[in-house]
Amino acid sequence: MKISEIKYQRPDIAALKARAETLFSAFDSASSAEEQLKIYNEFIAMTETVSTQNSLAYVRFTLDTRDKFYSDEIEWMNENGPVFEEMGLVFRKKMLGSKFRAELEKALSPKIFKDYEISMKAFDPIIAEDCVEEAKLQTEYKKLLSSAKIPFKGGEYNIPQLGKFKESPDRETRKAAFNAQGEWMKQNADKFDDIFDRMVKVRDRMAKKMGYKNYVELGYYRMGRDCYSPEDIAAFRKQVLNDWVPFVCERKAEQAENLGIDRIMLYDDPITFKDGNPEPKGTPEEIFENGRKMYKEMSPLTGEFIDFMLENDLFDVLAREGKSGGGYCIDLPDYKMPFIFANFNGTYGDIDVLTHEAGHAIAAYKAMNGPLTPELRSFGMETAEVHSMSMEFFAWKWMPLFFGEKSEEYCAMHLNNAISFIPYGTMVDYFQQCVYENPEMTPAERKKLWLELEAKFRPYMSSEGIAYMEEGGRWQYQSHIYERPFYYIDYCLAQTVAFDFLIAMLHGNADAFSRYDRFVTAAGSKYFTELVSDAGFMSPFEDGALKNIAAELKKIAEREQ
Repeated sequence: MKISEIKYQRPDIAALKARAETLFSAFDSASSAEEQLKIYNEFIAMTETVSTQNSLAYVRFTLDTRDKFYSDEIEWMNENGPVFEEMGLVFRKKMLGSKFRAELEKALSPKIFKDYEISMKAFDPIIAEDCVEEAKLQTEYKKLLSSAKIPFKGGEYNIPQLGKFKESPDRETRKAAFNAQGEWMKQNADKFDDIFDRMVKVRDRMAKKMGYKNYVELGYYRMGRDCYSPEDIAAFRKQVLNDWVPFVCERKAEQAENLGIDRIMLYDDPITFKDGNPEPKGTPEEIFENGRKMYKEMSPLTGEFIDFMLENDLFDVLAREGKSGGGYCIDLPDYKMPFIFANFNGTYGDIDVLTHEAGHAIAAYKAMNGPLTPELRSFGMETAEVHSMSMEFFAWKWMPLFFGEKSEEYCAMHLNNAISFIPYGTMVDYFQQCVYENPEMTPAERKKLWLELEAKFRPYMSSEGIAYMEEGGRWQYQSHIYERPFYYIDYCLAQTVAFDFLIAMLHGNADAFSRYDRFVTAAGSKYFTELVSDAGFMSPFEDGALKNIAAELKKIAEREQ
């Protein structure tokens, strides 16, 4: 069934609540673990149906944020999300308090119950109204960002469409494109500031209602962190500053020399080669046909996956007016379908859709068609990002399909971007921590903080002369900061593990892809740190992990020069 053929139906709250009450009563009166397991399966199936409809509404809203029907549905979801969350909370309490808990843990997994315990710390009905307000603010931000109509070179572009000009080989064009975006953001600065200020206040209020000092602790619970803490992240951040930033500075000095400039500016940062970054060849249709060839050759599973995706129209990747920016992969569990959303703009980023987002989708496809219970099919975001970022590297072998004679340049650029990402991603996370530890900061103080962190984590780069960016406004189009607080560090943790897979692959280890496949197959049945250890790698939190990876990547870079 094609995704366009799936009928959307708003979940019937009254019917769901009545069904949940019946299941709860049956659970309480059950005389065996077997009976409770049957009820568990029914309840989980019910939640998966709700999740499917929520995902479908979200997909159709992001395809056109001007569509009033789906915009209204998202508003309805925002308002009623806490109702579904509370039903889940009640059921998790019953599972945790079951007199057959030992047998349930044995039948399901002790990890599910630990995750239940964490989820109990992430939500309470007393914050239900705040969750509704938060969701409305997230939608308000998404609409604002996707409403951009930026005049440039005689045309009008949204932010994703402007991306091609921001990576032009011509330095003045890049600078002008960044300035054009900055001017639009400056015109809307009060709106960006106001939305974020209200977000910070509502999240801080949630945390304090639940007895936390600030939102940092609650934010970690909401992200489902089950095997590491803020202290572990602080240890990782220390490694980034001590062992990784100097490595990136060396790389950026080489980049500046290659570009023939004295210093990397914000508008130079994405450009690896003086004549511009390599661009993919062919139409979107040709790109997808080459994507099919790549995944057919990679493995039987990936071949089956790409056929399924293309036959069911599970990609929407062309940028257009009204479409939300960014990219994502989302699941429709009732149909065992992943869906990939992106905004092609004629840059190498278009190929990343076939590697990064497809990495997510392959993992989801495998999990939804595998033997694990639904709750073990889902995993932490750091685990999910290992799936996608590692797939980017495993796809290197097939880059000639997309870049022809420029494929080696693409791989060099890709490696350069991945290396330089870690300080940025860590900075985003630390920025959020500082903001939520000091919720009374003014918009001006937040921008000042961003500039201070830029100087610390990216000392090689300057935003001077770029409208609004030089004032510290760059973070306001990093949607994760508004929509998914504390998510961004997951990319950094995942990138370190992806580098380990890359190093294994480039060292000719024949089992590199099999280790990756085992990592993906385990899905959420193990903790992130266990998965990393099982793959034979150091934990990103372990002292020396980044230093060792940097040393290996230097050798690789020197060998390829």
